Amino acid sequence: MMTIDEIVAKRRRSWEKRHDINYDAMMVESAIQYIHSDEGLRREIREKPHKLIEVAFTIVDKKKSTVPFFFNEVQQDFIHRLEHRRTGVPFFVLKGRQQGFTTLITAIQLAYAIVRKNFSGFTVANTQENTDSIFNDKARAVYTRLPASLKPHEKYNNRKEYYFDTLNSSWRVATASKELGRSKTLEFCHFSEIAFYECAMSDLQKSIGEALTRDAIVVYETTANGYNEAKDLWDSGICENLFYEWWRTAEYAIEDTSVLDDLQDGWIIDRVAWLRAKGITEPQVAWYVTKYNSYLEKDSIKQEYPCFPEEAFIASGDCEFGNELVISRIEACRDKKPINRGYFDYKTRITDEDTIEIQEIEWVEDERGEITIYEAPIQDDKKGKMPYAIGGDTAGEGSDFFTAHVINNMTGEIVAVYKKQNTADDLYADQIFCLGMYYNQAIVGIEVNFSYQPTNRLHRAGYPHLYVREHIDSLTNRVDKRYGFKTTALTRPVIIAELKRKFRESNGTIVCDIPTLNEMLTFVKNQKGKPEAIVGKHDDLVMSLAITHFIGQQGDHTYTDVPIKRYRFYDEDTEDYAGMTPSEEYMQW
Repeated sequence: MMTIDEIVAKRRRSWEKRHDINYDAMMVESAIQYIHSDEGLRREIREKPHKLIEVAFTIVDKKKSTVPFFFNEVQQDFIHRLEHRRTGVPFFVLKGRQQGFTTLITAIQLAYAIVRKNFSGFTVANTQENTDSIFNDKARAVYTRLPASLKPHEKYNNRKEYYFDTLNSSWRVATASKELGRSKTLEFCHFSEIAFYECAMSDLQKSIGEALTRDAIVVYETTANGYNEAKDLWDSGICENLFYEWWRTAEYAIEDTSVLDDLQDGWIIDRVAWLRAKGITEPQVAWYVTKYNSYLEKDSIKQEYPCFPEEAFIASGDCEFGNELVISRIEACRDKKPINRGYFDYKTRITDEDTIEIQEIEWVEDERGEITIYEAPIQDDKKGKMPYAIGGDTAGEGSDFFTAHVINNMTGEIVAVYKKQNTADDLYADQIFCLGMYYNQAIVGIEVNFSYQPTNRLHRAGYPHLYVREHIDSLTNRVDKRYGFKTTALTRPVIIAELKRKFRESNGTIVCDIPTLNEMLTFVKNQKGKPEAIVGKHDDLVMSLAITHFIGQQGDHTYTDVPIKRYRFYDEDTEDYAGMTPSEEYMQW
């Protein structure tokens, strides 16, 4: 007895030998009768209806020829993901143009509808034109060519919907709108080209979300369209994100590679070198260059045929740090994993002198923790302690996040990042205190524009190395020393310019934290020429990193001596450390 996979393999061999669609139709009819005759094969199709596609479906290829529907590489990958999906987790398919996903997902839903009882599938298109195209070109044209033995009785198929009354199963397609999907119960929902919806994605999720069954299959699929709700969804972490590079589509190659002999544009020269380094074949690279040359607006290639996700979502206009450099760093850092993530646990005590003692500091591993550690602090028995700097940006107007960076003050590279939404000033300050002590008593400078509380708390806790700025009294002209960093119309351009310079001169190597790089990618000049995050995005991490590099100038830039410390035991009876200062209490973990 043959398996379903063996039946498909036989159909492939026949097609490769004959390329005769009429002979293929006879083979399909024979295969269907064979499957009908065996309960095991019927059960396999019921459990995995998508397998019926390669057994019996046909499509019209790019040459306008009717051919068997065999999965290409990216379609095979998606089918594998579908078979091993996590229940309740939607897919987000981000891809280049014409890779066959709408055709595939429509065919999958049709297969479910003609195999399973009580199935209800739905496709949401971005425009009425695409609604018509999906129904006529992706569904009706495919369904019409199926053998009669696969077609259940149709109650109707002329309202952008197939309804099979004998099975009580259906699939339909409609244009995205706010109220779409209410009063329906859905087992499969495909959101096609979501980056181009005219209605809010959040409204669709409210309406259709209530109609989905508990284990419904949900697929968000699109080419990118800048930084919008689709990008927010991609970044949210609620989906299984699937990115498919253009070169994984075999048709994207040409035999004539002469176009590669005379490259003029600097960007495409660098991109060709990058593609070759990745092992992309010369016919594929030539196809890409030909496509690039055909665009009047050259940047279109990045969204239409992206090489990595961040490029697909690239913002309109150039970011302050250089689109290409930031994107190349994102690609280089994609596989870099933090060595730890979590937060510090500790106890506090208010003394009689109204100072704060932060005691019993311990690290708690937590994958959802606000502190990401990329590199542990360095202490060398001969050289001494590596110097570090910590700059922080508090949540202020238009910002939801407290942030901070720790950099190696000799190399400028990020070694740790703090980011937390809607925390309290004192809790933020305490974490920075612990983080600073851990990193060899790093110099710490927190922005004081919106709140002095974190800096005041660090001072009250006796943090040993706070950044000090000079303040000139306008009446007395006396110069006062004050803790914390003040962002003003004068200092803001300076710290941003300094960060841009260091990022450029290091070829981006000082930053290998993807959340920070993503903010850098959306940090652009507004209409008045002021660098800031684009509407709907944040620049908290950009600003804290800029502050960190600036205040780091006041810190050490060479190894410092490792002092000999006298550690004393905690007295459980008195719950005291017998007069030790907060900095002496800290034991490195």
